Amino acid sequence: MHILVTGGCGFIGSHVALHLREAGHKLSVMDNLVRRGSERNIAILSHHGVSFFHGDVRNPEDLGNLPAGIELICDTSAQPSVVTGYANPLFDITNNGLGAIHILEYARARRIPLIFWSSNRVYGADGLNALPRRETPTRFEYDSDAWHRLPVERRPTGFHPLHGVSEGFSIDGGQRSIYGLSKLIADAACQEYAHAYDLPIVVNRFGVISGVGQFGHTDQGWVVWWAIAHWFQLPLTYLGWRGKQVRDVLFVEDMLSLLDCQLTRLASFRGEVFNLGGGGANATSLFEATNCMQEISSRPTSITVTDQARRGDIVVYWTDNRKAARALGWQPQTDLRTGFTRIFAWIRENESELRSRYAP
Repeated sequence: MHILVTGGCGFIGSHVALHLREAGHKLSVMDNLVRRGSERNIAILSHHGVSFFHGDVRNPEDLGNLPAGIELICDTSAQPSVVTGYANPLFDITNNGLGAIHILEYARARRIPLIFWSSNRVYGADGLNALPRRETPTRFEYDSDAWHRLPVERRPTGFHPLHGVSEGFSIDGGQRSIYGLSKLIADAACQEYAHAYDLPIVVNRFGVISGVGQFGHTDQGWVVWWAIAHWFQLPLTYLGWRGKQVRDVLFVEDMLSLLDCQLTRLASFRGEVFNLGGGGANATSLFEATNCMQEISSRPTSITVTDQARRGDIVVYWTDNRKAARALGWQPQTDLRTGFTRIFAWIRENESELRSRYAP
């Protein structure tokens, strides 16, 4: 199969392309190389027989210049930072929203199936932060007792305190961030095109994806950034909630196994939506991640605590993966400690390059 990966030089896109190439498919990637460091993946991809095309999903003409015969699109292209969109909303909306619509038009004209990398940020922080929660010494977590005390009719649809947030949770409300808005535009467009034009399309609402090879920063890729900061003993900051805010982590190996499951069933999807993440078993607070990483690396780092949370931030979120388990037979296999340990091994092996990027 000839597969196109848009955003194919990024962390997710390059992993997808190399994984599918290893499986024997013909791979082409398109990337605008705006994100610093993405250009280093061109040589790696080329070495494995992946064709690179310099192009931007904001320009339909760039898509039109791609080779004929593409049979599947994996759209991983995006401006990934939740923070930067507030200063320039049109940048996020044109990159993530309009860009996805250009890809959909390209797919529609050629009857090409599409797998779309969406985000759990399509759900507003207003709704997520209203879910019942309690505070423990190391984290915030969903409060089962408070949820059970609610009358059944007042319990939020698409949420269970043990399993987390599912596809049925409301996308109404605000504080999803401009980034989240741009992904919601694309997410909804994928669903609409699937039904309007009878296209095989699947929408994957991922949470935090992390793993080896990611160049993390304070505003995106926090798990690897946290590990790099520990390794080089760089200062870190808990922004709000004393580091007790919680996310679930999905490691890239498990994302790729999900992709394998979806490829075998793609022809049957028509805008199917999946919430995907590490789940409750892989949920961790910043405070807990700090303790684990200090133990693995044997390198403490200084932490500044501030009460000022990021705009639109979420106190606690983990993913209800049960739909993917039922429909695809998939669930994450990599636990937090194993994933963190692999990241530190990669940092150790690439210490010189990473030092030039991160260390003062």
